[in-house]
Amino acid sequence: MRITFLIPPSLDNNPPAERVFGCNYGLYPIPNIFILYVAAVLEKNGYEVKYVDGAIEKWSEEKFREFLKNDKSDIYSFYTVFLSEHTDKIAHKIVREIKGNVPVIFFGPQPTYRPEKYLLDENTYIVRGEPEYTYLELTRALESNSSLKNVKGISYKVGDKVFNNVTHGIIENLDELPFPSRHLLKRDLYHTPKLSGRPFTVMITSRGCSHRCYYCVPCSGSFSRELEWRNIKKDYSKPIVGLRSPKNIIEEFIQLKNEGYKSVSILDDQFVWGEKRTIEICNGIKDLGIEWGCLSRADHLNENIVKAMAEAGCKYIDIGVESFDQRVLDYIKKDMKVETVFKAIKLLKKYGIYVKLNMLFGVSPIQTKEVMERDIEISKKIDADLVMFGVTTPFPGTEFHDIALKNGWIKTGDYVPTDPLRQSIIEYPNLSDKELKELLKKANRSFYLRPGFLIKKLRDVSNLSELKENIKSLLRLMK
Repeated sequence: MRITFLIPPSLDNNPPAERVFGCNYGLYPIPNIFILYVAAVLEKNGYEVKYVDGAIEKWSEEKFREFLKNDKSDIYSFYTVFLSEHTDKIAHKIVREIKGNVPVIFFGPQPTYRPEKYLLDENTYIVRGEPEYTYLELTRALESNSSLKNVKGISYKVGDKVFNNVTHGIIENLDELPFPSRHLLKRDLYHTPKLSGRPFTVMITSRGCSHRCYYCVPCSGSFSRELEWRNIKKDYSKPIVGLRSPKNIIEEFIQLKNEGYKSVSILDDQFVWGEKRTIEICNGIKDLGIEWGCLSRADHLNENIVKAMAEAGCKYIDIGVESFDQRVLDYIKKDMKVETVFKAIKLLKKYGIYVKLNMLFGVSPIQTKEVMERDIEISKKIDADLVMFGVTTPFPGTEFHDIALKNGWIKTGDYVPTDPLRQSIIEYPNLSDKELKELLKKANRSFYLRPGFLIKKLRDVSNLSELKENIKSLLRLMK
């Protein structure tokens, strides 16, 4: 049986949605690690799998249609995030036009959150939450034409009736999963400006986050996991964080080394889970010559950890700061002191690790225009290597969405697909959506167009190709 995972080109006049983090239209292309995990499980069980990235390859709709006309797969599948909903539904319609009643499977955070919106016919199925084993069981049931009643974690339709089967739950032992099927990729298509080594890939070493930031949308795989959990619990709690063992992670790094990869972005919501685990991972990979980076909370970093990470080839760390105002951090349940952020940045600079900060505007009604302007100035003063400014978006499934909806802070009435790097649908009594967009524009221009910043970036560039990629990323931010 042949399964094809389709990432269609944009079909709704928007830029292609970025599907790994799932909350913006993307600044640089990275492979979808969550599809590759499902593909690996299917291949391990004897299925033939394809990964088609029409967005990265810049296909036209005609090219997408031509592919479907010539392809002979038995199942087509879409990994859908909030920003890709319209495109994926159009693509589903095209699949129906060309391939008839072939089974179509949706998975990812958006189908998990509202499966009924994707049950477009009786031959369309939803895999909710963590997908690997649920997807395999559904594929086996479709192949054998057997009953779907006992397939945990799926939603499907018979006539007008929707069935949401009992959850599959979370995967307790992540080490038992095969490594992602990266051989399916055209790997030269992917890169990040934060790492110079090519070829480049991504990795996941844990799933989920234990912290309670009320606005947070984790990476799309973790969000699917959380949303399925919340569908059952009916509250804002989170499933326990899933940790791969250091041994398993080191084995994957060794495999990547043998496959010729030179750089890796670790996409965990939070990579640093304890000093002992982190240092063990670092000691196991430091002699491989692979450069890498990750995301971490500032309060999970100390000198022993940062030193070990630097010695193991860590080149950058993304830190979610949101605001340098303590009242704002307390309001949004960040559970962190501003001083901790400054200490972490100082440590990273001491050991030569590139510092990227994530800042949010409109994250709470007490974050005034003056507070945000001060945040912009502090970001420049501390000389972070990179700052990603965005407007907080009330993504469905978050606590912030429900609070914003209740208080009338969503200008459009409810969530509509929005690029937080360029747009705002949030407004407060003392702050309009237009003011937030203007602040965002001011922040990007003020930070990135500084002569000192531009000179430093030019000095750090190692080759012409890297320079072109950095310029493209900068221009997308400036738009």
